[in-house]
Amino acid sequence: MNKNTIPENFTLSLVLADAIPVIFFSLNMIILGSRFESPLFIFGSILCFLGGLGKVIWKLIVVLHQKNIWILFVQFRFLMPAGLVFILMSLILGKSRLSIAAFIANFTSMPSFFFFSLGLLGMLMMFVFAIKMDSSDAKSNWIEQLTNGLSQISIFIGILLL
Repeated sequence: MNKNTIPENFTLSLVLADAIPVIFFSLNMIILGSRFESPLFIFGSILCFLGGLGKVIWKLIVVLHQKNIWILFVQFRFLMPAGLVFILMSLILGKSRLSIAAFIANFTSMPSFFFFSLGLLGMLMMFVFAIKMDSSDAKSNWIEQLTNGLSQISIFIGILLL
């Protein structure tokens, strides 16, 4: 897709489907951030949230006004990876506050492990989708957002079960 492309067949339902993973990702980060208490983690989470929110707003503008506000589309490619880098940095720099043994024990305990694995599989599929699918195609967007939504909900359930 380029800045002159105006995606067709995007609907308000698709915008809502895109908002669901953003909401659950935010809930996941709030829960984890409250446990980890790292400014870098919080900053990274905010960047990721803003990236997701920008993409939801972009789709909403496409649906309501048939306009492609290019900066709202491409910002996701910068904010999401930058946010993930800050989250990863917070984990590396704060490793003294983390118990690797406790993390592994919690992550691998059932039924949390099932939900975390399902979430991770979905995230890997999202990476493949980002490379292979056309982001201006409504059907591709539905597949991506349903996968992303199920992934984020699975991770949320896994976190709640810890």
